[in-house]
This record gives sequence, C-alpha cells and structure tokens, in this order.
Amino acid sequence: MNMRSSFFLAIALLFINHALYARISVIDDAGDTVTLKSSAKRIVSLSPGVTELIFAAGGGGYLKGVVNYSDYPEAAKKIPQIGSYNSIDIEQIIALSPDLVVAWKSGNPPLQISQLKKLGVNVYQSEPREFEDIPSTISRLGLLMDTAPIADKSSASFRKRLTALQQRYPKTANKKTVFIQIWNQPLMTISGKHLISKVVSQCNGKNIFQDESQLTLSLNVETIINMNPDIILVTRQGKLGEAWLSQWRRWGFLTSVSQHQLYRVNPDIVVRHTPRILDGIAQVCSFLYSK
Repeated sequence: MNMRSSFFLAIALLFINHALYARISVIDDAGDTVTLKSSAKRIVSLSPGVTELIFAAGGGGYLKGVVNYSDYPEAAKKIPQIGSYNSIDIEQIIALSPDLVVAWKSGNPPLQISQLKKLGVNVYQSEPREFEDIPSTISRLGLLMDTAPIADKSSASFRKRLTALQQRYPKTANKKTVFIQIWNQPLMTISGKHLISKVVSQCNGKNIFQDESQLTLSLNVETIINMNPDIILVTRQGKLGEAWLSQWRRWGFLTSVSQHQLYRVNPDIVVRHTPRILDGIAQVCSFLYSK
C-alpha cells in the first residue's frame, strides 16, 4: 500500500471512528445531561403536552407510544397508547424498546421515572416554566432526534408570534386580579410557578395566588370570596366549564360576577406547555382587555 492510499485509509477510519463514538448530549429541565449514542428514532412520550412538543420538533414519526389524551396534532391519535401520565406501565414501555423516553417532570411519578433510568432507559424530563422554555425545549428535542432544521424553524416561528402578541397586548401598571380555577372538586388553582400564571401576567392580569410556593393549591370557596378577584378564569370548556362558572354566579356581590368577568378557556391551550400556548395568550388577552 503506497503512502497516498494509507493517507485516505486513515481518513476513512477517522470518519468511521467518529461515527461509531459520536455522542449527542443536551441538558433537560431537571438539569440532567441526556446523552445518546445516536439520534433517537424510537421515542415514548409520557404526557400529551410532550407529544405536541415532539411533533413540533419534527419527530412525530418516531413516536412508538404515547399516554392517554395525546390528541394533537391529529396524527397523534393513531399512535399506540400506553396508559396515563400519572400511572406509567414500565413493562409496556420497555417492550417498545425506546431509545428515548420524554417525561413530564412535575406530572409523571418520580419513582417510576427513576425506575426507567435504573433500567438503562434514556429519559429527558420536560418542564417549561417560562415562554422561552418552549422553543428551547423544541430545539433540544430536535438535536436528540436529528431534526434540528425543523425544530429550529418551529422555535423561530414561536418566538416571532410571541413577540407580536407582546406588542399587541402591552403590560401596564394597572393589573386586574385573576383567580385561575383548574379544578372544581376539590377547588384548585396554580401559583406563579405555572405557565398559566405567566399567560395571565402577559395579558395584564395578576394571579391572586402568584406568590404561593406550591405549584398547585387546594382551596375553599370562602377564600376566593374574601379575596374578591376582578376576574375568574376556569380552564374548562363546554358544559363542564359552564357548570363551574354557574357555581360562582350564586355570589352576585363578587366583582367578577357583577361585572360579568367570568371566562372559560380550553385547557389544552394553557395547561399544555406547547406552541399552542400562544393561542391561549391570544384568547386570555381578549378576555382581560375586553373592558
């Protein structure tokens, strides 16, 4: 073998070696480094919101399993379901041979996530707490799935529309107080740590439980009556959402009732931390800027 042939052989071996030992690493929302030997092509999603994020990042075709209520986009409905987000079937997940599981940090049982890791499963934990975390998550998922061009385009589109909404609905010093109801029995709300609260804040409102340390809180009706918020916002649509609002109408002396400031919003566009939260901002802002 002459020197020229030896040179090209060495270069070829270098590329082969690089391909064999290349690693893809990102830091997830738990602060953990997730490292893959190669891009993820068999993925399991453990929340409906995570499913949306994976599709937004261009990896919908790699999903082999999702949890119940993964219903957006339409293609997500065709993916095999493996149970609920709060009761993970470890055996069913392992049977799918995933090279990546994308979990919901505050929603999935921590013990079961730990079990998956101990079994050698690569787990990325998602927990967007700020608007910027959504495009950041999409881009990181794009790196893990080798769909970066699609993911980065989706992220840029999100940032552009968010900026437009922020310009259309500027914040002022005169904020309306808002009670955000996420459940009825027991009566529940969220603190400022949840992204729904950030939506309300963007729309010139102030969550009356903004400063609480817990992510979610159980309450009694008397607490809300005493706080007398300007607006009551329930995260339910249809007959159920109307039933929740009807219960508040019994208290005619409340400012939100007497001023007809009772609203309902589709939970999927505010509870799920996905690009659709921009639709949630648009809808909630239309309520809070209505008068």
